[in-house]
Amino acid sequence: MNEWFIPEPEDFPSHRALLHLGLNKAVRYYRELIVPGIGGTIFVRQFSWAAAGIALAKELKRKPAKIANGIEALACKLEWKNNKDEYNGRGKRAFNRDINDVWSFKELSNEKHYVQVTYRMSTVRALAGLCLTTGTRFNTMELTKTGNTLAETLLNQSGVGKGSGTINNALKKWINGKEILHSGKIVQCLGKSGVTNEEKEIIRNRLMADSIGELSNFQRRTYLIKAFGRNKINMPELDIIKKKLKKQKRQDYVKNIETAIAFDAMLECGRTIVYKCAELIVSNVELFQNKDLCNELKKLRSKIKAFQNTKGKKHEDADAFVNLMQEKGDAKLLKNIAERDGSILTLSNGNIIKGPLFDRRKDIENDNENPDKQDGSEESSTERKIRQLFALWGDCN
Repeated sequence: MNEWFIPEPEDFPSHRALLHLGLNKAVRYYRELIVPGIGGTIFVRQFSWAAAGIALAKELKRKPAKIANGIEALACKLEWKNNKDEYNGRGKRAFNRDINDVWSFKELSNEKHYVQVTYRMSTVRALAGLCLTTGTRFNTMELTKTGNTLAETLLNQSGVGKGSGTINNALKKWINGKEILHSGKIVQCLGKSGVTNEEKEIIRNRLMADSIGELSNFQRRTYLIKAFGRNKINMPELDIIKKKLKKQKRQDYVKNIETAIAFDAMLECGRTIVYKCAELIVSNVELFQNKDLCNELKKLRSKIKAFQNTKGKKHEDADAFVNLMQEKGDAKLLKNIAERDGSILTLSNGNIIKGPLFDRRKDIENDNENPDKQDGSEESSTERKIRQLFALWGDCN
C-alpha cells in the first residue's frame, strides 16, 4: 500500500494527527488513492517558493526550510503591504501586528512574525510527488532538473531594484542581512499573484505527466482533470465527475472514490460522537441517557455498513476499525471509540474520562472545520481533496 511518498514527521504539526481515531494511515491512503501526489498545494507559487528555497540554501549553505519559510513570508508580506484590504493569504494577523517595521530575513523566517503552519509544510509531498525533488525530508531534498528549472524561473526574474538586478541577487543579499525593497517590481515578481506562464506550464505538465505502472499516480490526476472539463471557475458536481469518469471507462476509479467518501462519512461520524461526549461530560450529563448521542451511535453503525457495501479498495486499518465497531451495545461501542481516540477522550478502568487534550477540543475542531487551514491536508475530505486539485489546475491555466 505504500506506493506513494509519505512525509517525515517534521512536516506535520502535531495537532494534525488528532481525531483520526487511529485511522491516520487510512486517511492518508484514501487521500492519495483519489488525488495522488499534490500534498497540500493549492496554487503554483507554493512550488516555486519551496524550490527557490532549496536552490538558495544549497548555494548559501543554509537549511532549506528556514530559507523557504523566509521567502514565503516575504512574498506574502509584500502582497499584504501592496493591498492590505484585499489580501487573504497567510500571515495577515502577524503582519497587522508588526506593521511595517519587520522586514529582515531573521525576523520573517521566524514563525513569530509569520505563521506556524506555512505553505511550504503542505508542499513537501507534492515536490516529491510531482518529481520536482528527490528525498523525503525537506531539509535534505535535492531538486530534479525540472525542479531546478522551476526555481530558476522565479529567481532569474530581473528588473528588481536599481538597474537589472534579479530576484536571486536581491534575496541572497536579504538573507545575508541587507535590507530589501518593499515595493516596486519585487512585489510583482515574488508574490503569489505574480506567477509566470513558465511556472504554470511546468506544474501543468507535471500534473498531466504519465508514468509507468498500472493506474499510476499521474494517470489518476489526468482522469480527474479531464473530467473537470473547460470550466476553470466552478468545479462540476461530484456526481457529474463520476459520470464523466465512467465514460472514460474508469469504473474502478469511481468505486474507489465512492469508498473513500464512505470512509470519510464513517470517520466524521466518529469525530462527532467524540465532540458530543465531551460536551456531555462538561455538562455532567449521563452519556447513555442522551438521545442525541444514542442517535449518533446509531448513525455510525449505518455509516459503517455503507462503507462495507462499497466496492473500492479497503485499507486494512479501516477494516480493523469496522470490526472493532461491531458491538451491539451502545456502552461498549462508545468505550471503543473513546479508546481509539485517546486524545480528547480516553478509557480508564472501563470508564470514559477526559483525555490529555480534552481542553484543546475546540481548537482542534476549528482546525478540522476551517477550509483555509485544510488545503489538502489529511483532515480534509475526499471531495475537498478533489476541489483542491481543481483549484491547483485552475491556477496552472
